[in-house]
Amino acid sequence: MKHPILSGSGYKLYTMIWFVVMTAHGSVLYFYYDFSMAIAVGDSLIYNLIFGVITPGLWFIVTFGSLNKDELSLIGTHTGAAFLTIVVWLSLSSYSLKLIFAAESAYLQFLTDSKIWRMIIGILFYSISVLIFYLIKYYQDMQKRLNRELELQNLLKDSELRMLKSQINPHFIFNSLNSVSALTISKPENAREMVIKLSDFLRYSLGKENSELNSLEQEINNATLYLDIEKVRFGDKLRFEKELAAECANVNVPNLILQPLFENAIKYGVYDSIEPITLRLTCERRDGMLQLQITNSFDPTSITKKGEGIGLENVRKRLALVYGRYDLLEVEQGEKDFAVTIKIPVDEAN
Repeated sequence: MKHPILSGSGYKLYTMIWFVVMTAHGSVLYFYYDFSMAIAVGDSLIYNLIFGVITPGLWFIVTFGSLNKDELSLIGTHTGAAFLTIVVWLSLSSYSLKLIFAAESAYLQFLTDSKIWRMIIGILFYSISVLIFYLIKYYQDMQKRLNRELELQNLLKDSELRMLKSQINPHFIFNSLNSVSALTISKPENAREMVIKLSDFLRYSLGKENSELNSLEQEINNATLYLDIEKVRFGDKLRFEKELAAECANVNVPNLILQPLFENAIKYGVYDSIEPITLRLTCERRDGMLQLQITNSFDPTSITKKGEGIGLENVRKRLALVYGRYDLLEVEQGEKDFAVTIKIPVDEAN
């Protein structure tokens, strides 16, 4: 635990405080008691300088005394420390001043007569110093707790993000391998092409495993690679269009954020459809947000597959973890199309 005076720039404020105390002390002796300037400055300097040198050591009493949970022991510790501090302070100060001003009989008598109120001032100095140190210690302990909580929250957030991302690839890989297995018999060349594209896709995905954000341009390239893999399976039944504003490309988005949305569109739009299905990606900046929308047409006469909504919920949770907001994903279903819109705060993404 850092010493509030001996580490950092705390000594500057500490010196300033004692300078004010010395000035007030010397002024009282000079203007009220009519002592000479030399006596007023000497008395103020010696007494306050010695206590100022002793005070930093009280921090260690506060720090180690706090380890003792017994209140009576703590009171006893401070009582003994206060007694020892004041005795040492008064003894050294009086002895030094008697040597310096040995010829000033009136001042020497004043030193003797003022022992009681100097002792009271010493108790006040000790109490104020200890109280301030306790407040500083409480603040430092609170900051440590807040930092530990923040570290734990970040670890939890990273763990949850990794868990959510880990749900993406296995699901897609299993589907792709099943398709490759089927194509090896009916269309071997298509199976070979699908394996190559799948290899490229996994190389990209694994390469981005440890980074949370990626440029939208790279994410779209990766999503396009994913769609190319699916086109090997579905052929002309799957169509893809995109319309992107020029200012969208370099904005950072959570990596692998588009693939689950395309996977969801294919699962619920392409699988059961007889007619060609078009997936459309649009992007624009609006109201301080990057708005990405993936729309897929579907055959309303086909039997819709029932799912658990894992893909959309995965994306929703990841956006909430990265940006701390739960309103960044919207879903809208029309008579013949299904649209998912995600919003990326531009200031946070760049």
